Formats: sequence, C-alpha cells, structure tokens
Amino acid sequence: PSITFADIADTQVALLRSLGIERLHAAVGGSTGGFLALSLATRYPDFVGKVAPLASGVKATALQTIQNFEQITAVQNDPAFQGGDYYPGPGPERGLMLARMIGHKTFVSLAAMEERARGEVIRREGPGTYQISNTLESYMWHQAEKFVQRFDANSYLRIMEAWQGFDLAADAGLDDVSEVFVPCKHQEYLVFSIDSDVCFYPDEQADLTWNLKLADVPHRRITVHSEKGHDSFLVDPDLFAPHLRDFLG
Repeated sequence: PSITFADIADTQVALLRSLGIERLHAAVGGSTGGFLALSLATRYPDFVGKVAPLASGVKATALQTIQNFEQITAVQNDPAFQGGDYYPGPGPERGLMLARMIGHKTFVSLAAMEERARGEVIRREGPGTYQISNTLESYMWHQAEKFVQRFDANSYLRIMEAWQGFDLAADAGLDDVSEVFVPCKHQEYLVFSIDSDVCFYPDEQADLTWNLKLADVPHRRITVHSEKGHDSFLVDPDLFAPHLRDFLG
C-alpha cells in the first residue's frame, strides 16, 4: 500500500507508546528522515522535546518532484516490473539501476563524484549496445549495480511516493506552514544546511527557519561547508556531530 510520512509518524508513536515510551528527548533526521522528524514533532508536539532536521525541508520541491517522477517511471517502465508482481524475482533491475543513477547525482556533489570516479576501472559493459568509455560512467554504473543488490523496487517506489506527497502544512490540514509550528513553542530546533547540497538546497532550510520564526519557536540554523553535497551528513559526520552533541545535551 502507499504510505505517507504522516502514516509513518503515527505508527511510530503508537509503537513507542506501546513500549511505555511517553516522550522523546529529540527527533533527529537527515534528508527525508528530516520529513519524519518534522512530522513527529508537529503531529505530536507534546511527545517531542527537541528537533534536528539535517538537509531537509517542509515539502517536496518542484525539482524533487520531477526527479522522483523520473525514477518512478524508470522502474515501472522496466518490463520486468510486471505491475509490481515480480516476486520471487529478479525484478526490474535495469529500471531500478536507472532510478538510482537519476537520484545519485543529486546526493553527491559533482566534485566529490569526479574525485571518487578517478579510482574506477573502466568496464566496457553497459546499457544495451553502448560501451562505457570513461570513469564517471563506470562509477555511476557501479553505484547502480550495488544499489539493486540491497533495495527492493517496490519498497523504493513506496519511499518515492511518500516523498512526492510530502507537505507538512497539507498533512496537518493547514494552508500556512507557520501555523503547523504554533503548538511547538516549547520545542527547540536545530536546522542544518549544507552549502553544496543540490537535493535539498539551503533555501529550503531558510524557508523552514523563517516559518519557525513566524511561529515564535526557538531555533538555530547552521550551514555546514562541505564539498561532498547532500550526503555530507553521512560521509562527513564529524561536521555535524559536535553541534548535535551540544544541542542534545
């Protein structure tokens, strides 16, 4: 079934409460994990004390929507997709590989991609009759091959669909994002931007902090300098960890 980040937040809170956990010290998440952190904090403001979204935003942008749609189309147009009923496999591997290549170029900066590709061995096999001819192509093909070994296509589509539909204000039945944060005045937010991010541009975190300001919610924004792009919070955690340790207390 299709799910939303609001659905995920609701089920996680239900699970936590069933385990006897009545309040979270903090909700921390990077990228679409930031969607979940924001959903938890705004849907259950008394359940969450601190919130730290890393390289995230309050809704899916036009560019993200287009790129996600390209990935969905790549997977579903693979003849091996079979309407999603491809089990026991192997499934739409070529479509999922293409989807990964479409998405990967937004997660890693071009400079970092070129640096990583320098060590690639150029392999001649490629899509169809085309022969891979340089290290960047070989790097992207290798990333795509690795991805299909650890990700199920239907699971990936569910994530894409949830991302496509994410809108913090609309999920709350409101027109203005700042209204979503009105019940959150007791919370504290630490918002991270990455200056080389082309998946969640820093403007998106600026919009988030502006709406926090309008709602009079305590917040702070830190812009991290990294040449590694959106995935910096994964590959360069030391740039974030000291700020998070201080924030989480």
